[in-house]
Amino acid sequence: MKKFKSIFLTAVLSLVFFACEQEVAELNPFPSSGGGSSSGSSGSADFSKFVTIGGSYTSGLMDGTLNNSGQMYSLGKMINNQLQLAGGSSTFNQPDINSENGYLGPGPDGIPGTADDQGRTYLTISASTGAIGISFTQGDAASVATPYSGDKSALNNFAFPNSVMGMYLTPAAGGPNVAQNPAYNAFFARFDASSATVSPLGQFIGSGGSFFMSWLGFSDFVAYSARGGDEAQAPKPNATELGTYYQQALGAMLTMNPVWKGVVGTVPDLLALPYFQFIAATVAKPSGIIPLHPVDDAATIGLLQTLAAGFNQTLAGLSGFGYITSTEAAARQLSWSGGANAALINDESLTDLGPLWDALVAGSLMDAATRAQLEPYRLARMATDNDILPLAAQQVLGVAVTPTIVWGVTAPLTDEYVLTATELYEFEVARATVNAAITGAVAALGSDRVAVADFDGYFQTLGGASPFVLNNSVITYDFAPPTGMFSTDGIHPNARGYSLIANKFIDAINEKFGASVPHGNPTSYPGPAFPVTVD
Repeated sequence: MKKFKSIFLTAVLSLVFFACEQEVAELNPFPSSGGGSSSGSSGSADFSKFVTIGGSYTSGLMDGTLNNSGQMYSLGKMINNQLQLAGGSSTFNQPDINSENGYLGPGPDGIPGTADDQGRTYLTISASTGAIGISFTQGDAASVATPYSGDKSALNNFAFPNSVMGMYLTPAAGGPNVAQNPAYNAFFARFDASSATVSPLGQFIGSGGSFFMSWLGFSDFVAYSARGGDEAQAPKPNATELGTYYQQALGAMLTMNPVWKGVVGTVPDLLALPYFQFIAATVAKPSGIIPLHPVDDAATIGLLQTLAAGFNQTLAGLSGFGYITSTEAAARQLSWSGGANAALINDESLTDLGPLWDALVAGSLMDAATRAQLEPYRLARMATDNDILPLAAQQVLGVAVTPTIVWGVTAPLTDEYVLTATELYEFEVARATVNAAITGAVAALGSDRVAVADFDGYFQTLGGASPFVLNNSVITYDFAPPTGMFSTDGIHPNARGYSLIANKFIDAINEKFGASVPHGNPTSYPGPAFPVTVD
């Protein structure tokens, strides 16, 4: 099984993905009006002081981190660029991170502030093989720990990444930074002007804005889905709780500042983002991503079939004793053969077979050695095309820990690298429920003062239209240079992507308030950089 050691490290990001021969591509019309006039009017709105609140998109996260380039093109700033053409101010103060690379995490050693800290991502190309990959710059942990040195009372953008909805409603988001305070957010703490006595929402409301943009409730879904639905890393979005929080937040905005108007966004169809679709679109779907040659891999296939036979036999026994249903037993059958095979994954919605195997051992129906060999497969099943392997899975898929332990082949992919069909269904139900709560809150509390930009289906529409022409330039729904609209993390847009999204908010503003704010031109902003050559 040594052949799997690096098969997916380069194959997932192959050069063919970036071979954008635009002259032979079938180009589609952009599903919007595109650019606009150089000036406009505010209608019944007042754009003299525009303030924003939200998560990673609104703050300008790009290439996996909050960095100088991303903040320069944050969604909040992109909208303000256009509002100033319709009576708005050119001033839009943000809590500058003052870092080219930003900080993603401590790297493999798990210790912040060391040489392997990870910063923003970027594309690479191997000089020897031509393989395309994604690498990390040197992370800047100090950028997050260093307080914002500007005037914290003069901010326009109150957005911060790595957030969930509850953080915006509590002063504890600003501190203290202790294990007993799960609401603490280092990105907010660095520009908290209240010494942890006023919530982020309270400071946003108290900023004296005349018009606001709020994209709350979105970040909860980003965090959970990006981590493969692993609740040990990000909480599962609780639709009931989020709906209650949202009504509280919007009620406070409209009551505590009875004059301003604004625009809010619904939670978009995140699962259509490249991060969740890239592997299936460029390599193979989960049910056929493990290639086994019937001759060259005959020995490997034999070992895998032996594993499958033993595992499947225990399923039959457990089903026969009534410990699991026959339906679950059938769904969990393992099978390998020559050709394309499914990835092996863990599914936490399934019955944990460990205690059941222990019962078989106790009843002398299984020996201890067999039980020990089965331990890694307590929650295992073969992936189906109803599951999603996000882009992060390419880091481990096919990598050999030992000659016989290969991730996705003999070792099930763990929760953070798979969004199972069950998780996807729950995710979409929660998203629809929260979106209903958002539109319901606006209707009940501020239908005359608040516009709604509905992002349900937005990304799927763009993906279906790609590649499309806007202002005589090509835009693609990917992070392929130079035309892509996403940054290299596959979740967050780049500058042209943020401009496209800003136009969606602008459309909602114009429609609601009779304004004529012109669109920005996404093609005037940079797309992804070309890969850096490495050995």
